[in-house]
This record gives sequence, C-alpha cells and structure tokens, in this order.
Amino acid sequence: MNAGYDDVTRLTLRMETKLVEDNSGMFEGKEIDGVIVSLSVDDDGKAAVVCEKDGKALKSVPAKLKKNEYLLKISDMKKKLTEQYRRTRAMFEAAMENHTEFTFGELAGLFSNPVIKAIIGRLVFDSDGRYGVISENGISDTEGNIIKLSTDTVITVVHPIRLFKDKCWSAWQKYIFDNRIVQPFKQIFREIYLPTKEENQAVRSLRYAGNQIQPKKAAACLKTRKWVADIEDGLQKVYYKENIIACIYAMADWFSPSDIEAPTLEWVAFYDRKTGKELKLCDIPEIIFSEVMRDVDMAVSVAHVGGVDPEASHSTIEMRSAVISCTLPLFRLTNVTLKGNHAHIKGKYGEYTIHLGSGVIHMMGGTMIAVLPVHSQHRGKLFLPFIDDDPKTSEILTKILFFAEDNKIKDPAILSQIQHSDIIS
Repeated sequence: MNAGYDDVTRLTLRMETKLVEDNSGMFEGKEIDGVIVSLSVDDDGKAAVVCEKDGKALKSVPAKLKKNEYLLKISDMKKKLTEQYRRTRAMFEAAMENHTEFTFGELAGLFSNPVIKAIIGRLVFDSDGRYGVISENGISDTEGNIIKLSTDTVITVVHPIRLFKDKCWSAWQKYIFDNRIVQPFKQIFREIYLPTKEENQAVRSLRYAGNQIQPKKAAACLKTRKWVADIEDGLQKVYYKENIIACIYAMADWFSPSDIEAPTLEWVAFYDRKTGKELKLCDIPEIIFSEVMRDVDMAVSVAHVGGVDPEASHSTIEMRSAVISCTLPLFRLTNVTLKGNHAHIKGKYGEYTIHLGSGVIHMMGGTMIAVLPVHSQHRGKLFLPFIDDDPKTSEILTKILFFAEDNKIKDPAILSQIQHSDIIS
C-alpha cells in the first residue's frame, strides 16, 4: 500500500491512534468562564465530556457553555471517540474470526490510545500456543505469570475453539469471571460449534433443517455479519482468503416485499470459490465452520416462526451454563447443579428446575411457578463477562440465586406457590 502498511486493518488502527494523539490537548483541562472542561475516557473505553467547578464535578455541561466553540469542538471529538470504539471493537472481533496476525510491538504501541487499550487489554491473545491477556510487557496467563514477548513476536486474538481444543477453555472462562473482566465482545464465552459425527463426511449440514424463518428478518440480521442474498443460491458469505463460500439455502424469496408463507431452512453448505465444487464439512477450517453455524443459529433465533424458542438455542444454553457455573462459587451456593438444559436447585421448601433457555421454573412434584421478570430499569447490576446486552441471561441467573435461598423469599405471590398450606404462617 502507498501508506506503507501491509493491510487496511493496520492503517486504520494507526489512524485511530493518530486521531487521539492530534487531539491530546483536549484531555487536559481548559478553563471557560470558571468551569474546567476536559475530555476523558474511562476504563471501559467510554468517552465523556467532564466539567468541574471549584474542584467539584458537574453533572452536566452548564447551559451557558453549550454553544461555546471549544465545547462544540470537544463534544464532536467525544462522538468521534465513541464511533472509534465501535469500529475498533468490530475490527478485533473480525481479527479473531479471520485469525489476523499482529506483532506484539504494534499492539503494545496502541496502548497510548485509551479507547483501543480498553478493547485489546480485555482480550486473550495467542502467541504460538501460549495464551494470555496483553500488557505493555507481554501477555499474562491464568496464573498471573507474565510471558515476555519481543516486539516482532506474532500474536493473534485467540478464538475460543482453539482454547477448547487445547483443553484450557474452562480455565480461561474462570479467569475472566474471577477477575470480573467485561470483554468488548463475546470471546471467551463465545458459542462454538463442531461438526457432528453425521456431518463429518457429509457435504451439507441439516442441523437447522425444518426451522421456519422470516426471510426479511433473517437477511437483515445476517447482513451485519457480511452475508448477502443471492436470487438462486440463498444467503452467502464469502471467505476470500480461504476461497470458501458459505451458503444458507431455503425455499425463500429473499427479495420479496412481503412474506406470504414462512419458508423452512433446507441446509448449510460450503463451496470452493474458484471451482464451485461442494466441499466436505470436515475439510472446512474449524473457525469458519463454527462462525457460520453461529450465524445460522442467530438467524433462527431472531427470525423464528411459530414454536421455535428464540432464547433456547443449544449454543446459548451452553454459554449460560458456563456463566452460571462460574457465578455459583462467588455466592457459595452448593445446592445448585447444572444438568443438560436445566439448573436443578434443592431449596428449603422444595426442589426446583429452571430452564436455561426460556427461564421457566418448575417445582419438583408440583407445577410451573410464575415469576414476573423485573423491568430492566428496576434491575440490579449482575456481572456478565461480555459487554453485549443479554437481559435473559441476567434474568435466569437472578432466578437461580433467588430460589437457591427460597427461605429468604418475602413475596407472598411466590410463597403461595412454593409453600404447602401446613407451613404457611
């Protein structure tokens, strides 16, 4: 490239950092009519305009300063940093999926940018089979040992399927959870997919066959994942580096302005981009196969029709099971076990099961227990190890903690459902 960079990713990261360097003065306080104004970026990478007066932080920008030229300039910079966070986050998620190689030196150099630092400082990297969280000195493993790296050492954002293969995935999940690291996107707690025994020698995956979908919704949600609709071949995603085309086929008109009848998914297949030959599923790189199936699972959940539970996909349940297993020791709960799609709870008043997909609660030997979820604005904060909003996981986790200590429940509507008449006071 004319700019001297190997690819667009590196050029973009350099330009993002240069934007911060060129406007570094905004991070230092400037007095305007007795108010000290500055730009700040917190540990989560969120930019904000900070105003102080007489040593005290103001809740908002004073009305008299809102049209001030410097305030307008610094507010515009805040918007640029917010957009920079979104771009960089997407860029490193794509780097994880594409196994993009960086040198340790170039990533360490990005630590001067607080927005990018908040993203890469919470990811796990791979240096030739050695995994760790990056710092300016190297990468640190789950035991806190720092592995020093030279500036030219090649590292990648590790995909969880590699941790799974190396049998250290659960250790990293525990590390992320114990250290309360909120990752910018699902990395360590990302859903992974492997070919089944039936799929290993097949050229088409039928695992989602028969699921009815809404074509417009499916195409819209997959568009953000770089899928495009083709009139003849359904939805396609092209991997140029590997010369692979992934295809989701359904008897659907992806371009129809209205859905007359909801079609069903037929199969997922992969083709050689140059020859058009159908490829065996076992020959598809593991990360590509996993990410394609994750996209299809997402489409089925978002664009489902009829009886498909959008919160009950197998991969989502596995992810929630991992989050819950990491949470239970923090609350010293020993009366909760995870089996299949359910959490089994032995309470004081009885035993309960909670479905990890739908959140439905049943009392053993009894009926379903109706519990209304609390609206989001009234919910307390529950730690989740990824920044993506997932209120259903929070709801299910809350229900488990709630019924694990059923003797502390005060709500009469719930007590009337779980207590026998002879023990109600």
